[in-house]
Amino acid sequence: MALWAILALTAAGLFVFFLLIPALLVFFAVFGKKKAVPFEQYDLKEFSSHYYIPYLGRIAEARQKLQAYAHTGVTMTTADGLRMYGEFYDQGSTRTAILFHGINAEMYTNLSAQGLFLYESGFNVLMTCQRAHGKSEGRFTTIGLRERYDVLDWVRYAEQNGAKDLLLYGVSMGAAGVAYASPLLGGTRVRAMVIESGFYSIYEQMRRDAYKNNIPKIMLPAQWVLAKLLLRVNIKEATADALAQTGTPAFFLHGTADETVEYRWAQTNCKACASPKLLLLAENAPHTLCMLEQPEIVKRELKGFFEQYFN
Repeated sequence: MALWAILALTAAGLFVFFLLIPALLVFFAVFGKKKAVPFEQYDLKEFSSHYYIPYLGRIAEARQKLQAYAHTGVTMTTADGLRMYGEFYDQGSTRTAILFHGINAEMYTNLSAQGLFLYESGFNVLMTCQRAHGKSEGRFTTIGLRERYDVLDWVRYAEQNGAKDLLLYGVSMGAAGVAYASPLLGGTRVRAMVIESGFYSIYEQMRRDAYKNNIPKIMLPAQWVLAKLLLRVNIKEATADALAQTGTPAFFLHGTADETVEYRWAQTNCKACASPKLLLLAENAPHTLCMLEQPEIVKRELKGFFEQYFN
């Protein structure tokens, strides 16, 4: 065999072994289907230092109170043919809130406190399970990019089932999905949206996570390429760019103790947002836990916001 052929095969082998295989492993870990188990099934030994642990009792209490209200399981089929699962708390209100959880989470883990607050504030509540999570179908999550269309499908589902005035409430990945969907909400019954603990872009978030976990920087462009090729999405797309085109009033909520998504991104997204907007930074609140850390101020400010857009 010629020397050039040996060198080429060696280079190809090194590429596959040192870049392609690790990049694929990272890709499937990030974008692959999530188990999204309820927090009662967490391995507390493994998660003993997790920031959620001090809040589990309050989350359980909120979920118990919320689930004590009458509710039914519902399904919706997305434009690309996936069956999505949700749970609907119908109290006969003209106002309905649709809630979207974060990545690798289960809807009640992320959203029990918010769902309970909204129900007791007079909203029907539709808790949704994101694609590739829990009871919803899908082999991959796109962390908000394709989920924007799921947001629209849930909006259409609610409208077709009699909803009059809609609120969208997303946390983390769910916040990104709502933000990405926001320019597409014209002509719908969506009156306002709450974007809690939202990031700027998947790529920027992965850059932060790679730095924190000592992942080689070469993995970032590799994930961008793989997401383009395998999922047909651009993980560099910024939520701020979408929000710059929206007309839907927005309430931005972020904790100052958020070590997952920097709160400066809430400031960036709020500044870019073209619609009427408010920003609340909840002191000492970790990621997605603003309502549990600062319940009085968060609920007061949200109620004031709702009074402006829901009669």
